[in-house]
Formats: sequence, C-alpha cells, structure tokens
Amino acid sequence: MPVAAALYVVIAALIVAGAPAASVSLLVAGLALVVALAVVTGVREVWSAVDALPAFEERWDAAPRAWLRRNFTATASGGPGAPTRRVRTFDALIEVPAFRWYMFSQIGNQSAQLMQMVTRGFLAYHLTGSFAALGAVELAASIPRLFLAMYGGVVADRSSRRIIVQVGQVCNAILAVILAGFYFAGQLRFEHLVIGALLQGVMNSFVMPARQSMIPGIVGRDRLMNAYALNQFGMNMLRLGAPALAGAMIAAVGAGWVYALMAFLFLFGLVALFRVPKMDAMSREAPAASDGLAPLAEDTLRRRGPDRGGLRAMREAFVYMRGQPVLQILLFIHVVVGILALPYQRLLPGFVDTVLSGGDPAATARLMGALLSFTAVGALTGSLLIASLPSRGRGKLLIASLAIFSVGLLAFAASGAFWISAFIVMVLGLGQAGRQSLVQILIQSNVSDEYRGRVSSILVLEDGIESIGIFMIALVAQAFGPQLALAGVAVTLAFVAGAMWLTPTIRELP
Repeated sequence: MPVAAALYVVIAALIVAGAPAASVSLLVAGLALVVALAVVTGVREVWSAVDALPAFEERWDAAPRAWLRRNFTATASGGPGAPTRRVRTFDALIEVPAFRWYMFSQIGNQSAQLMQMVTRGFLAYHLTGSFAALGAVELAASIPRLFLAMYGGVVADRSSRRIIVQVGQVCNAILAVILAGFYFAGQLRFEHLVIGALLQGVMNSFVMPARQSMIPGIVGRDRLMNAYALNQFGMNMLRLGAPALAGAMIAAVGAGWVYALMAFLFLFGLVALFRVPKMDAMSREAPAASDGLAPLAEDTLRRRGPDRGGLRAMREAFVYMRGQPVLQILLFIHVVVGILALPYQRLLPGFVDTVLSGGDPAATARLMGALLSFTAVGALTGSLLIASLPSRGRGKLLIASLAIFSVGLLAFAASGAFWISAFIVMVLGLGQAGRQSLVQILIQSNVSDEYRGRVSSILVLEDGIESIGIFMIALVAQAFGPQLALAGVAVTLAFVAGAMWLTPTIRELP
C-alpha cells in the first residue's frame, strides 16, 4: 500500500498543476491496479495462512480457523467433503463464456453512459450556470421511467431480453449522433439536452429491466452474487477511465467528439450481445456446456407462459410483491437511500465549479473527470471485496457500506481542496459500490424468474422517483450552496444507517 499512497500523492499533485489528462489517466489506472492487486493478494494470503494451520481442531484457534475457511474458500460441486478451491473472485467470468460476452457489451454501454453523465452535466451547467438546471436534466431523464418502467418489465418477461437491449443500443447511438450534430453546428441549447434526456429515459425504461434481469439466466443462482459483484467491478473499472477521458476530450476537442465516441461505444455493445443466447428460447433443462451457460436451478429458466395483457401482468407483479416482505424492505431501502446517495455525483459539475476550480470551465471538466476516476478506485476495492465474500451476512455488509458512504459524504462536503476531495471520493466509491452491489444481489436472490423482469422494472421506476429527490436537493444547493446541501444529506444517511441496524429484518438478511 505504500506504492498506492505514493501514486495518489503524485496524481493529486499533477492534476493540481494542470498536467496532461492522458498522463493523469494512466497513473489513475495504475493506482487502481495496485489497489485491486492488494485486495486480491490479501484475500489469497488469508486463505494460504488458514490452509497452513494444523489439521486437528482441538486448539484455541479452532473457531477462528473455521470462520476463515467458511468465508474465504468455496466448496467444489461435489458436495460435502469435496475438495475446496481457491477464492472465487472471478468464478462467473472464468467459467461462463456467455457472461464474458455480456460483460463486453456492458463495457461499451456503460462507457458511453459514464461519458454522457460527465458531458451532459457539464453542458447543462455551462449553458445555464444553475444547479437547478442540473437537477432538471436528471429529472427529464427519469420522468418516462415513472410511467413506462413497469410496462418495460412486462416486455422483458414476455420477449427476448437480449433483443430489447440491442434495440435500445441502436436508439442510444442515433441520439448521440444527433446531439453531436447540434454541437458541431453550433446550435446546441439546453432544451436539446432536456429533450435528449427525455428520449433516453423512454429507451432506458425498457432496456434497464431487460439488462438487469439477464444475469441470473446466464450464470445461474449459484454464481449470482459473484456475477453481480463482478458486473459492478467491471463498471467501476470503466469509471477509472471513461469520465476522465470525457473531461479531457471536452477540454481539448469539445463535447461533440465525446458524443461521436459514445455512438461508437453503443454500437460496440450491441455487437457483443450477439454472442449471448436469447433467454426466452431456453427450456427448464440445463443448457449444454457448449452454449457457454452455467447449469441452472429448475425454476431459473422456464418457457414464457401464455400471453397476458400488460395491465394484468403488472397487477400480478404487485400481488407477488405483497407476499414477499423481504423484497418490499429491499425495494424501500433502494429508493430511500438512492434519493439521498445519488445527488452528489449529479451535482458534481456545480460543486467543482464553485468550490474547487474557481469557475474555469476547462479546469472544471478536467477536475470533474479526475474525481470520478478517483471514485472508481474506491469502488473497485468494494466490488472486489463483495465478489470475494461468501453469500452470508449481507444485511450487515449493506448497513456497513451505507455507514461508510455517509461518513465520506460529510467529509466531502467539508473539503475545499482538490487533493483532500480526491482521497475522500475513494471512500465514497467504496461505500457506494458495496451498497449498489448488495441491493441488486439481495433482490435478485429473492425473486423468482417468472417475475424477474417486472421486479427489475420496479427498480427502474424507483430510479425515476430518486431523480425527483435529486432535483429537490439541487434546489437546496442552488439556495444554500452545494456544501451545505451535501452535508445535510450525509447526516440524514447516517440516521438511515442507524435505523437499518436497529431493524432485525434488515440486519439479519443472509
């Protein structure tokens, strides 16, 4: 870790000095690799130390040794007494070829989405100078989800999820080309950003439920926690480079070329998905190994039932939810915490402009991309830890992740120097990655495949509700300043984490 600390100091100094973005991005990627290697090596060293202990159990350290074996080894498929294998950090990625192609598609899609988050936020604030405008753009992207997300879930349960995602990729690419054309023509206005956000919200209402519900059908229930954590890990790897690249491109060549690159990345994601089988074409029987899919539990994949009306299918999903108290609690946590935890990244353009960069647009773009990359360093660590841990005690891990995030957000609100903020956002990334991964894992572990698309659409619907919270907090930031607004959010999140700890149903989630 001394190497990581030295790299951090060098990176912060270079950014403050205005060093070229390419050099900074390479160093940030190096820092991420050092942290990732440290995490994986540490877990493997623990496993090796446990394996080296004497075999007999009549020792004072029998209980600690048993706990370490349970938590840092995975039993092979042969059942009790079968040999153990090493840490399962990359299990789903190595053993399921279709999941690798799914991840390639995610690389294209999420790289474009991350670049869009930086570019759209920068342009909205640059064109208006208003925190309220930042919140309004996010609200525009979320309004369609409030009305269409549940129907998108019905479509995901009745159609090929792969094709739904691919159609969305094409539409996103076309939209990026149109916005690039407006920018190059010198005609881009704030209204165009709002309309683009609305159209993308419509597409995401169908794409997001389908994409989220694809993973269980690809990897099976046994690898579900590992696959979702690896998916989150991959997205955090992209956060290292994509935001920094977007910020550097905005400062160097303009936002139009960022939109052009986004269009290419969306199309790359579309092509990669052709190697993932259509989920609706599978029967209950486990697919052949040549298909690249893991064996599934009997209820994981089944043929779609008779065609039902959309409204009836939605009603069935809500009836199903009423009989699933654990899912109700998890969805409630998702929306409440999301309302409070999401705004800090969405308000980052204004925060950097008013607190860190002194109002220089080029410096704002560069520092904003760098902060998002530093966030990814912490998020990588969190994702690797979740991927390496066994499927137990996840309720406590969820609460711990939220507590870490709330403390980090309070410190971030109080910071006024870039190098301090860069360190703090790594803590924020750690807490955010843990929270997002664990909520997804717990929800997907507790829903049957028949309702998976519709329950995933409820997550998308709640994302729309969360953006209303982003807009309200943006108004507070406009009136009282971003630091005070974020400090209030951090204190509220700390109280939420305390309430979750005092609730046994949440604390004792397996």
